[in-house]
Parts: sequence; structure tokens; C-alpha cells
Amino acid sequence: MKEKCALKIPLHLLLLDFVGAALLGLGLAEWFANTGLVPESIRFENYYIVMVIVGGLLMLPVLLHFMKVARSGWRGR
Repeated sequence: MKEKCALKIPLHLLLLDFVGAALLGLGLAEWFANTGLVPESIRFENYYIVMVIVGGLLMLPVLLHFMKVARSGWRGR
């Protein structure tokens, strides 16, 4: 019989990953396509680089969680 294997990801990590991916995507769009989606009032010099870095950093906790689960020998239980 086939067992279902589901990896439980905490909600707070999913939210951080979502916000990080949005910042990363918006920063890359601003950097390479000059889309102008960020309001002028919150722009500063090289703001898109800061958005890319912060977005990447916000996505790190879920990656570290996956690595911790993999090291602990998760078997889908």
C-alpha cells in the first residue's frame, strides 16, 4: 500500500518566503526592466539592489528549515 508523505511547513515560514519572493521579483523587475512599479516616494539610490538582497534573506529561513528536516532523517511521518 502506498503511504502519503507530506512535509509540514510552518505558516510563518511560508509567509516569509512569499514576502521574500515578492520583494526579490519586484527588485529584479526594477533592476533589469526599469518597470517603475515602486512609488517614487520610497525610492532611493540603488533601492532595487536592497530589495533583491532583503528578498533573498527573507527566503533563507524556509531553505534552512528544509535542510534541518533533511538532516534529521525525515521519513514522511
